[in-house]
Amino acid sequence: MAVMVPDLHPQGIANEGERRFYQACSALPDPFTVCYSYKYNDNEDGLEILREADFVIAHPALGFVVVEVKQGHVEYQNNAWQEFKSGNYQPMRKDPLEQAQRAMFAILHRYEQITGQKYYPLKCRYALCFPESARLDGNLPSDLNVNSVWLFDEIEDPGLLESRIYRLFEPLRPENPEAHQLLVKKILNPSFRVFSRLEEQIEQFCRSGERLLSEEQERILDETELDRRKIFLGAAGTGKTFLAIEKARRLEAAGKKVFLTCFNKNLAAYLRTQLPEAVYVQNIHDYFLKVIEPVYGQPEIPAATAERSEFFSQTLPLMAFDILAEQDDSYRFDSIIIDEGQDFQADWFDCIEAMLRPEGELYVFADPAQSIFCHDIDKIQGLSISRHRLTRNIRSTQAINEWMLKFLPGLSLKCLNPRGLPVVSIPCREDQQYRTLEKEIGRLVSQGVQLKRITVLSPHIYAKSCLAGKERIKEWPVAVGMEQSGNLIRFGTIRSFKGLEADIVFLVDIRPSRACTPADIYVGGSRARFLLYVLHDEGMAVGE
Repeated sequence: MAVMVPDLHPQGIANEGERRFYQACSALPDPFTVCYSYKYNDNEDGLEILREADFVIAHPALGFVVVEVKQGHVEYQNNAWQEFKSGNYQPMRKDPLEQAQRAMFAILHRYEQITGQKYYPLKCRYALCFPESARLDGNLPSDLNVNSVWLFDEIEDPGLLESRIYRLFEPLRPENPEAHQLLVKKILNPSFRVFSRLEEQIEQFCRSGERLLSEEQERILDETELDRRKIFLGAAGTGKTFLAIEKARRLEAAGKKVFLTCFNKNLAAYLRTQLPEAVYVQNIHDYFLKVIEPVYGQPEIPAATAERSEFFSQTLPLMAFDILAEQDDSYRFDSIIIDEGQDFQADWFDCIEAMLRPEGELYVFADPAQSIFCHDIDKIQGLSISRHRLTRNIRSTQAINEWMLKFLPGLSLKCLNPRGLPVVSIPCREDQQYRTLEKEIGRLVSQGVQLKRITVLSPHIYAKSCLAGKERIKEWPVAVGMEQSGNLIRFGTIRSFKGLEADIVFLVDIRPSRACTPADIYVGGSRARFLLYVLHDEGMAVGE
């Protein structure tokens, strides 16, 4: 059967004559190709005009013929075409023969343009089809061959139509499949696609995300500008860190002495790069150590885990409070901003209050679901300051947002970003994870993705992760920690990466343990903006 371009159900063609001719052409044998409603650009008096040929029939041993289909009864007199309407013959709006000829030459010209050849090696013809007429009477104009006029019989008998087409091209030339394919693939049935490589998709997503973030920052901070003491509660991706940064910028620009603090050293280092030097940025424990040093000198930090934890959670804050409580207002801050506030213990806020001047401003940004370092979040939420709930995810795709919500029962979190690619969950044994990383990162690199977009997160340090003993992932360099810059893959522990984000995150070494709780998995996965991969133990359900 003939190849129909496009391949339509004939009943979808409104014009009855064209519908009947389409059905007749579809019964032609292979290797005929029939193009319906071929459109092309033409130039007339300096104007670009879009024109259309009803049908173009192509064959590798013949060439092509352009066919114009006209319903009703038609006559040709005084060098003009007329059609029978409303009881008499009236001039036709368009000359069908001229339409067919114009389209034929346009296709020839297009062939020359695309191939660079000066001539088409097969033949080209034009024809007129009158599907409602059964007889031809009179003398045809000199530019119209009798085999170029097809009537009712050709429409009803595919064999007769095929023989009429062959007679139109006599004498026949040898087949030229190459020319035929060029005509069909490049002119009659061209194809193209508009797309972005994965790297470009990520870049577009990032630009869109920056716009959303800016709009949300402005809206939220403007709405809460009159509040001098507030805790902002929101899930991962609701923009807490960026709100904290912008709040610090605004307060500093207003002449305030501002302190922005957090629990995580890596987060503090990032915050420092985003703010003017006038804003004091330090993680809370380093600040406490700095406070006590003039009085106690550098304390000896216990090596044992239990004692070390006791020192940082209780001893150090108490020592700092004793000193801070005695300071005058010149030492204190006008405004204190706390990011990742869920990691703060409730009694540390005594120190925070001692660091503030009278009528000082306090802003806390926290996610109750990320409380993996301490569990005083309920007490912190109960502080005597107003609360504002953040309900829009402006970091990640809808696919990642849906994955996160499985860890947040009962929480409504609207995602403002596109749906994105699905979260990839890969069950594999511990000894398979490195090879899986190689394979999946290789796929990303083959799609143009830059290494710097990729972060590998584990519940464990590098030496105890699936990357232990490896300096690279395949040929790609890996940097442990967030300090190094350049186009390389970064590795970090889930807990050290709290508050930060990456375009693509690989969660590895995911298996039940005290270091890999559901809260840890949520924290790690919610760092991803565009793509999330979870490599977990076989038989372990993650986020289900």
